[in-house]
Amino acid sequence: MSTDLLYSVEQRVATITFNRPEKMNAISPAMLERFFARVADAAADPEVRAIVVTGAGRAFCAGVDLGGVMDLDDEAPSVPGTPTPAADQPPPQWDDGVGPALARQFAAGWSGLIRARKPTIAAVNGAAYGWGAIFALHCDLRFAARSAVMNFTFARLGVPAEKASAWLLTRLVGPARSADLLYTARRIEMAEAERIGLVNSVHDDALLAHAMAYARQLAEHSAPRSLAAMKAQIWMALDESYDDAYLKADDEQARCMRTQDFKEGFTSYMEKRAPSFTGY
Repeated sequence: MSTDLLYSVEQRVATITFNRPEKMNAISPAMLERFFARVADAAADPEVRAIVVTGAGRAFCAGVDLGGVMDLDDEAPSVPGTPTPAADQPPPQWDDGVGPALARQFAAGWSGLIRARKPTIAAVNGAAYGWGAIFALHCDLRFAARSAVMNFTFARLGVPAEKASAWLLTRLVGPARSADLLYTARRIEMAEAERIGLVNSVHDDALLAHAMAYARQLAEHSAPRSLAAMKAQIWMALDESYDDAYLKADDEQARCMRTQDFKEGFTSYMEKRAPSFTGY
């Protein structure tokens, strides 16, 4: 049984931990597949109300384990099973070294953290490079250790901003700052990351304890249906008009007011006690 990815559920919070500290939690295709599966498990589990992603050791995730994917040489990488192009033809695209079939499968998995109807939190405990930074971007919230560092390495590897990272980054920090971070592929210290809104907060110690306490607070005090609706509203906010957002919010409110959790939320507020929500 592989131990490079850990999964646990405690107090209604699922924790997914990249666990290859000797490799700075660099991710292999098989490990990525397991990660997507664990995200799907947490999203489908009615006992889970929040998801935390973190890393073991001194790194969050150092990106792709290139040594485990392919040997880089002077030749352009090719997709298995494709013919060698003619001299006047462009080289075939490299599907992250895992082949076209797995690449299509992984494409569906990347959006799992966004599509999960539950809050997702990245506890960035250390280095988050390339895909590691992209995992953090796919979460709703990012808390980071002050000693952590991020960078988007793609320009120095000769590839574009991968896995919708430009789309995500622009929505967090704006187009000009995104251009700077992506074009230069430079190191981003957490003081800057907090200042520009790339992370929500920076912590000198007890990062994971803070992330877990935050997640448990959501699990205990926030109605799951409200969180699910708000998450959808937030992620769609920049791609729809005010009028559409207003009408959708009113429709969702009408549905929520027919649920037991709305009655419980209203009653507990009036009675000045903690709510006891049942779920979806």
